[in-house]
Amino acid sequence: MTCDATDEHGSARNSREECDREQDVLDALAAGRWRERWNDDLRAHVSACDVCADLANVAAALLDDDAAGIDARIPPAGVVWWRAQLRAREDAARAAGRPVAFIQGVAASVAVWLIVSLVRALPADYLSSWAPWVTGAVPGVTLTASSVARVAAAVPVVVFVLVAVWLVLAPVAIYLAAADE
Repeated sequence: MTCDATDEHGSARNSREECDREQDVLDALAAGRWRERWNDDLRAHVSACDVCADLANVAAALLDDDAAGIDARIPPAGVVWWRAQLRAREDAARAAGRPVAFIQGVAASVAVWLIVSLVRALPADYLSSWAPWVTGAVPGVTLTASSVARVAAAVPVVVFVLVAVWLVLAPVAIYLAAADE
């Protein structure tokens, strides 16, 4: 009994979902013989029969996957468990470090504010008393009362800029410190 029939155009087609030669195709594939090593009769049948051609393609793909699965290196269960434990510890350490990073960011911003506040609280004549020391430490700088007054006049602008930068960057720094990776 054959599985081939002829359609209205005269070409071969499969008239049903089964073929008597399916087992021959499966036997040839299971024996490790691929299409190049099949006999001419089986090769001609598979090229004419859609069912056997599909079966050959699917079975060959499955046999290739089985062969690939044999070569796959699967780690032992102990190694998988150890890696999972290591990752859990690393995640816990990262989670524990987030509040520390947040507090460090807050401490750094408070330190900057403290320094700016202390400098602002100093009297102007106190800064001028440091002029000889600064000129001795940095030889190219000459400080006069007018230059100190100009610096003191610029302090509110500098403080405003620092506050603006802090208001923009502090939330970003806090977000980055507390964000999940």
